[in-house]
Amino acid sequence: MEQRLRQTLADFFDPQVAERARLDNLGGHASLRIYWRVHLPEDLPETRVYPRGELTLMAMVLPEGVDAMGSDEGGSSADAVPTELPFVNVQRYLANIGLPVPAIDHIDMARGVLLLEDLGDEMFEHAVLAATSPASVEALYRQAIELLVDLQVRVEAERKSPRYETVAFGRAFDAELLRWELDHYREWGLDNHYGPDALGEHRDPLNQLFDRLTAELTELPTTLVLRDYQSRNIMRKQDTWILIDFQDALIGPVIYDLVALLRDSYIALHAEQVARLLDHYIEVGQQRGLGWCEDAALMRRAFYLQTVQRKLKDAGRFIFIDKVKHNPSFLDYYEPSIGYVRQALRALDGYHGLDTLLAAVDPAFGEA
Repeated sequence: MEQRLRQTLADFFDPQVAERARLDNLGGHASLRIYWRVHLPEDLPETRVYPRGELTLMAMVLPEGVDAMGSDEGGSSADAVPTELPFVNVQRYLANIGLPVPAIDHIDMARGVLLLEDLGDEMFEHAVLAATSPASVEALYRQAIELLVDLQVRVEAERKSPRYETVAFGRAFDAELLRWELDHYREWGLDNHYGPDALGEHRDPLNQLFDRLTAELTELPTTLVLRDYQSRNIMRKQDTWILIDFQDALIGPVIYDLVALLRDSYIALHAEQVARLLDHYIEVGQQRGLGWCEDAALMRRAFYLQTVQRKLKDAGRFIFIDKVKHNPSFLDYYEPSIGYVRQALRALDGYHGLDTLLAAVDPAFGEA
C-alpha cells in the first residue's frame, strides 16, 4: 500500500518528493479505505508548487480486490451503477453548489490512490468534547445544523434548475433499502448476536412492525442525504466546518441527516438538548424556505421514527463489523444505540407495541 502511494506521489510531483515524503498511516476507522498523511519535503524547489502552498496532503488509498464503486452500507437493487468513484463524483457536485468539502488534488485510479486537501485533525467530536458548558455544546450543534440546512437549501435550489449531475440522484433510500437496514439489525443485532432463537414467536410481529415503520418513512419528503452526517465526519479548518464523508450520498427522508447528527453513536446528548436542537432545525429551515419544516409536528414525528430505524441499523452494523470485519472497537456503542431507540419509542407512545417486543428479545433494551 505504501509503495502504491509513493508511486502516485512520484507521478504527481517527482521521484525525489516521493522518496523523501514522510507517510503517517492514520488507518481507516470503520472503512476499508486507509488514510495517510503525507508530509512533503520542505527543502526542495518543488515546494513552491505544492497545492495551496501547504506542506501536507491527505491520501485516500483504496483496498485492492474490492469493488471501489460499491458502498459498505448496502443499497437498493434499483440504484444506478456508478461509472466514477462516488467520492469524486459527489465531492464535485457539492463543491459546485457551494458546500465546503476537501479539495481533490490528484486521482490515480490505476493504483487506487487519491490525494486530498489535508484538513488537519479537529473533528466536530473534538470540539464538542472540549466544550466547557452545555450551552457551548448546543452552540456547536446549532452550527452543524445550520450547515445541514444550507446543504438542503442549496440542493433544493439546484434541483429546481439543474446544472450539475451526481450519482447520488440515481440512488435512493427507498422501501427496499430502509427495510434492508432494519433486517441488518434483525440478522446481526438479534439472530447473530443473541442466537438464531432470540426472536422465537416474535419474528413475524417484528417483521410486520418493521414493514409499518418502513412504509411510514417512505411517505416523508425527500432530499439529498449524506447518510453519515455525524461528529466524526465534520472537520474544522481555519474556522470553517467541512464535510468529509459523502460518497454514500443518496435521495432519502429529509430528517435522516439530522438524526445521524443528533443521535450520534459517539456523543450522547440529553433528550432535552435533542428536542431543543430539533426545534432549531425546524426554525432555521422555516427561515431558509425549506417547505417541509412548515409542518413542525410532522418533522418531530419523523425525527423519532427515523431514529428508531437508523439506530437499530447502527446496532446491527456494530455487530457486523465485529463478526465480519473482525473489528470489535464499535461494540461499546451497541447498547447506547438501543438506548436511543428506547427513548424514541417513548416519544412515539411505543409505536404499536414495538417497545414491548424489543424489550422481550433484546436484553440491551431493558430499562436504563
